[in-house]
Amino acid sequence: IQPRPTPLLVTLRAVREPGRGMGTGVPRAEADGWLSSPLHRRVARLATRLMASVGFGESEALKEQLRVLDKPIERHAYEKLLGATVGFLLPILMLGTMAAGGVSVSPLVGLGLSIAFGAAGFLYPDLPLGEQVKRRQQSFRHALSSWLDLVTIILAGGGGIETALAGAADAGDGWAFDEIRTALRRADLTGRTPWDLLDELGATIGVDELRELAASVALAGGQGAKIRQSLAAKADALRAQQGAEIETNAEERTEKMIVPVTVMIVGLTLFIGFGAVDAIGTDGGGTFVTPTTDLAP
Repeated sequence: IQPRPTPLLVTLRAVREPGRGMGTGVPRAEADGWLSSPLHRRVARLATRLMASVGFGESEALKEQLRVLDKPIERHAYEKLLGATVGFLLPILMLGTMAAGGVSVSPLVGLGLSIAFGAAGFLYPDLPLGEQVKRRQQSFRHALSSWLDLVTIILAGGGGIETALAGAADAGDGWAFDEIRTALRRADLTGRTPWDLLDELGATIGVDELRELAASVALAGGQGAKIRQSLAAKADALRAQQGAEIETNAEERTEKMIVPVTVMIVGLTLFIGFGAVDAIGTDGGGTFVTPTTDLAP
């Protein structure tokens, strides 16, 4: 496996500023094409300052989530400002339309709705972050198991541990492999062991399996056979865990489908029942004639 050449500037930036640009060495805010517009940059800076002024930009939990998602704080602040603006203006437009139609509404009501909708729009970009982080971490675990498989194959072919780690990382694509390559390059340039940097990477993105892998291989020492056994065992454990997660997700999605089906059946039952009750009530207003028998000869 031929390693991919890496520009010197990229490598130096990766060592000096780890986690920027997902292994490309480019700051994440610059890596996003949407910030190429001067207007977007100015609005993003304004939004970042506003978010910092209200205390949202200093949240460590938010920074960790954005780090895992490789989402610049400028873009997140831009989305929050956009959501707040749209939320604030939406009630005004609605009330303006109602006023044009002859429906008068108190300005205080409109102001209260604008503030409420603006606050909701400001907080809305934070809601999906937790689920996005979980999906991101799960995708990293998938890539990690593939990387471990490649490492064990190279080790079995007689390659050294460092060659196997770098060769397996260079063979893959995607943000997860970029992160692993960055960690390995930092280890080469700083003189630290790869397991120390991989442990830090696992702590940064919240993947405990990577930290466990680094700890187990560090305990194995420099013996190639033990390292190969540790990597193979961890790869098998990751595949088993991924299979269990896929099965759990499938069961959860199946259970979620029960709710709309139940609502549809209940609605259909009520619709048919209402029609039957209405028909019975209408027939109840009629006159029933009791037949009589003429007994006269």
